[in-house]
Amino acid sequence: MLPLHRCLILACLLLGLSQRARAQTSPPPRYDRAFQTWYNYTGDHQLTDFWGLHTEAQLRRADLLPRRQQLLLRLGLNQHWSDKLQTAAGYTFLRTYPYGEFPEGHSREHRAYEEVQLADTLGRLALGHRFRLEQRWIRADGEAGPTFQNRARYQFSAQLPLQGRRLDPKEFYLTAYDELFVGFGRNVDFPFNQNRLYAALGRQFTSAASTELGYMYHVKAHGDGRTFERNHTLYLALTYDLDLRGK
Repeated sequence: MLPLHRCLILACLLLGLSQRARAQTSPPPRYDRAFQTWYNYTGDHQLTDFWGLHTEAQLRRADLLPRRQQLLLRLGLNQHWSDKLQTAAGYTFLRTYPYGEFPEGHSREHRAYEEVQLADTLGRLALGHRFRLEQRWIRADGEAGPTFQNRARYQFSAQLPLQGRRLDPKEFYLTAYDELFVGFGRNVDFPFNQNRLYAALGRQFTSAASTELGYMYHVKAHGDGRTFERNHTLYLALTYDLDLRGK
């Protein structure tokens, strides 16, 4: 039996392909394969026992450094209901530059998001589920105004400490996740948006700071519904969380 996220991907692809088949005018699909590098900073800063501040910045490059791909900035508020339940809402800015063999062009995106995170353990494994809704205002250079789209995301993650049952400072760990993106509503003709499959080796330096070096296989559909990216991605991540409660 196929895993849930694979079934969802297959269903989205079949739905999108059926819509295109009904149009009877679609040219055959085309594929773009590229190597890219993403540099990521994330910080979740505890303000009170309940409230937290989320900060994030990503610099995405086509190839190692020479070619710009995307710049992402995110700011949000976290709500800590328990050790196993967290919610959040916030704002994301995304700047996209032309890249690849079939570039989509320059665009700016303003995005609101709401999410629910669930945490659990299975032996030494720390498991996570993240459900996120996004309201996206995308404006390509030269367009008179933005185009609105809705998108849903689901991520399943796992983390395995390599020393002991729980992850402590100065220890290494393995981590992996799979995340599916699905567009819906008006201005969305092809539901499948993208999928990210990620695996990394990480080190927890202190209770606040960690780094990861990983690989991501990134599949993305363009808005035309016939162009697909299959990107091999080197991923470098820094996490630095601050406790600002003043205890």
